[in-house]
Amino acid sequence: MPLRLFTGRLLYLKKSTGVLRGREDFSITENRDGTVTLAALAATDDSKFVRHVVYTKARDGRPRDVFVRLQVNGDMVGSGYFRLEGDLLHITTDTGMTGHTVQTVKVPGDFFAVVTHSVMLDGWIAFNYDWEAGGLQHRAFYNTSTLWNGTDGPLGRMESYRVAALDDKNVTCPAGTFPCRHLRMDPDFLKVPSSDIYVTGPHSILVKYDWNELDLEYVLENLKEETFGV
Repeated sequence: MPLRLFTGRLLYLKKSTGVLRGREDFSITENRDGTVTLAALAATDDSKFVRHVVYTKARDGRPRDVFVRLQVNGDMVGSGYFRLEGDLLHITTDTGMTGHTVQTVKVPGDFFAVVTHSVMLDGWIAFNYDWEAGGLQHRAFYNTSTLWNGTDGPLGRMESYRVAALDDKNVTCPAGTFPCRHLRMDPDFLKVPSSDIYVTGPHSILVKYDWNELDLEYVLENLKEETFGV
C-alpha cells in the first residue's frame, strides 16, 4: 500500500487589507495502517508565536495522539502530549505556568476533537460533525489554549461549541478553486464571534477560514500531492 503525502501552506491575513500576518506550513500523510497524520509549523509576525503540532487521527476521525509545542516572542510557553484511549484522554504537559502535569480526562465516546490552534487542523473539526444527521450540533473538544489566538497552554480544558453545516460551494484561493464543505462554528466558552470554515476532500484540507468580525482570514496558498512506494 503506497504512502500519500500532501504538503502546502496557509496564509494568515488581515481580511480588510490583505496584509500578511503569518503563515503555516503543513503536511498530511496517509499512513499504511489507515491513520492520517497532520504536521504543522505556524509562525506569526504580530503575536510572534511559533507553534509545532503533530496530530494523528484514526480511520473514524477521532484523534489518536497529538503533540503541541509553543513559543511566544522567543520564550518557551510549553509542550504537551495527548493520547486518546477509548473515552479517556491522557494528557502530559510541561509549561512555564503550571510545570509538569499529568492528568486523565473523560471525553465523549463518539464525536470528539483536540483543538491545537493549528489553523489547518481547525479544518479537522469536520470529523467532529455528524454529516448524516446534519443541522446544528453541540460538540465537545479539548482546547489546548484558553486564549482565542492560542498563545497560552498547551495545558487546556474541555469546552464545547455549536457547529452547523451550510451549503457546499466552490471556493477560490491562491492555490486554485476547490469544491468545499462549509461549516459555521460558535464557541460556548471563548468570547469570540462565529467563524466560517471551508474544507475540501476526504482529509478536510482547509481552503479558507473567515473570522469576519475579527477581520481575520486564512487561505490556502499552495497544495501539492505525492505518492511513495507504489
